[in-house]
Amino acid sequence: AGSPIACAAALAVMEVFEKENLLQRSRDVGERLRKGLNAMAASHACIGDVRGLGAMVAIELFKNGDVKQADADLAKRITAEASARGLILLTCGTHGNVIRILVPLTASDELIDEGLGIKAACFDAVA
Repeated sequence: AGSPIACAAALAVMEVFEKENLLQRSRDVGERLRKGLNAMAASHACIGDVRGLGAMVAIELFKNGDVKQADADLAKRITAEASARGLILLTCGTHGNVIRILVPLTASDELIDEGLGIKAACFDAVA
């Protein structure tokens, strides 16, 4: 209802958003993730879709590349392997076969690439 403290906080967030160009950073992070994940999809038929908006990106997994066969078990195995390697991932989706990635906008490109490397190693080991 227009609390002065809440309004001041919102304005401060908007200033930082503009000053640090966070919208463009979100787009750049998302593009980097989609590029890396699409490269993985080219060598792993189980990755049926790579999609996202800004820095929130997801991959959808299917059995034998068949989009009618959601592979929630593979999603669980990938996230468990990633956790063992130090990367925390989240499964989601109606069938539990989606792995969602939401990288902090403060993460460096090197850190994002490290995460993509871990994810690729997980697919190589488990898929």
